[in-house]
Amino acid sequence: MLGEMEVVLPKVHFGTWFKGTSIDLKSKTEAVVYCANSYSRDWLKNKNHGQILEAVKKSAPEITSIDYQVKQQDGLERLELKATLPEKPGDELKPKIKSNLNAKYTFKTLVVGNNNSLAYAVAEETSRDPGKKHNPLFIYGGVGMGKTHLAQAIGHAVLSHRPDAKVVYVSCETFTNDFIAAISSKRMSDFKKAYRQVDVLIVDDVQFLSAKEGSQQEFFHTFNSLQQNSRQIVLTADKTPQAIPALEGRLASRFGGGMVVDVQPPNYETRIAILTEKCRERNCFLPEEVVNFIAKSITSNIRELEGALNRLVVFCQFNGTPATLPIAQKVLGDLVQSISRKTDSAEIIDAVCKYYGVEREEIVSKKRKKELMLPRQVAIYLMREMTAKSLPQIGAIMGGKDHSTILHSENKINSILKTDIKLKNSINEIRQNILSIDN
Repeated sequence: MLGEMEVVLPKVHFGTWFKGTSIDLKSKTEAVVYCANSYSRDWLKNKNHGQILEAVKKSAPEITSIDYQVKQQDGLERLELKATLPEKPGDELKPKIKSNLNAKYTFKTLVVGNNNSLAYAVAEETSRDPGKKHNPLFIYGGVGMGKTHLAQAIGHAVLSHRPDAKVVYVSCETFTNDFIAAISSKRMSDFKKAYRQVDVLIVDDVQFLSAKEGSQQEFFHTFNSLQQNSRQIVLTADKTPQAIPALEGRLASRFGGGMVVDVQPPNYETRIAILTEKCRERNCFLPEEVVNFIAKSITSNIRELEGALNRLVVFCQFNGTPATLPIAQKVLGDLVQSISRKTDSAEIIDAVCKYYGVEREEIVSKKRKKELMLPRQVAIYLMREMTAKSLPQIGAIMGGKDHSTILHSENKINSILKTDIKLKNSINEIRQNILSIDN
């Protein structure tokens, strides 16, 4: 359902109101959506109920109504902040903490490709020796790129090596809500114990600390306490620490003081590998031509790729029909059209030209000026990544260039990206500008 909603809703709307929601069956015909707080509950119920019900009915047609509930009134309850009785006199009370890790997000289920190979290597190394190297580990990238999967995989790996380790995963919103709840209930000592007496703290989407002065201050002290005690900190965000707006300089400095790695959109071959792995997990089979169609059509992120696969599989299972190419084109037609509209080649060229301050006529010309070479190669690289166009098609768009020239440009950027963090950041920014055009 979330995959459906993320495609049709503006990014900010989805991130604000659907973050942290979950769904379950209340009865055979009624589902319940659990919300992070009363504000999101009321908003979803009053503003998005029709869309949510429609999305749910696509995979569960028997559902006729939806109830909306707040997960827990007291945010601290999620961490089970209840001190256990000391086993023997003199033992101090210790809070019992849940890890909150998703069982699916492990290194074993992660598909490693061109988009995340460095991040994977660093994450795997971090899990073997937490708190000693790459601390903090800061993973950044666009929506749906697999940051959460990587971060939680570290937690699972640590627990496999050290079952008694205290590993906690929370979203930035959960951290903020727990902080507010602790203040209102006068339980700050419990809050500090919960977050400062862990071995590994994983916080997702720390960009949402932006402009939250109180939460930033508390996070700063929590961060310092953990780092001084050699406890591992893993953070994820949609941009580099320095690019997060309204983030205190001392926090940005600390976030970037360890290891900063990025995850990028997967290339065509990696998208095929991801689809193949997801089919294996679901114990289903898709013909090669169907897998290729989805991989060529869904290029922007892993979440949309998996959402398209889920929609097709559920449709075929419900209707008892094989997943042929015509069926896939029919079932995913609106999704493919929506996504391809956001990654039109003209929009890519315009975004690159705007970023580098060059004219469209020049970038597609045969001029070989030095200042045009990098923008031209970046535009070609992004068209190969974000559209399903072939080498000759891109060559035609770029002023009639030969397909070997297009391939050379793509390989050139791939090579530079292995060592040039500045170019990585530039391409990530251009990519985000492109994906936000319709929003």
